[in-house]
Amino acid sequence: MQDALAKVTGVTEVVSVSENDNKAVVKVEKGKVKTEDLIAAVEGIEEVDGAPRFPAKASE
Repeated sequence: MQDALAKVTGVTEVVSVSENDNKAVVKVEKGKVKTEDLIAAVEGIEEVDGAPRFPAKASE
């Protein structure tokens, strides 16, 4: 997941990824990252039975 998030335009650092909490923390350049791009990166990692392996949503 870290690799996928690091490739999103505007992400400057992947601070942490926790599979236990199902959370990732990233640092981004203000105004350079689209929420949809972060969600697509996480959900696109691998599909299981035709659905995203990791569901994703953004929080502040």
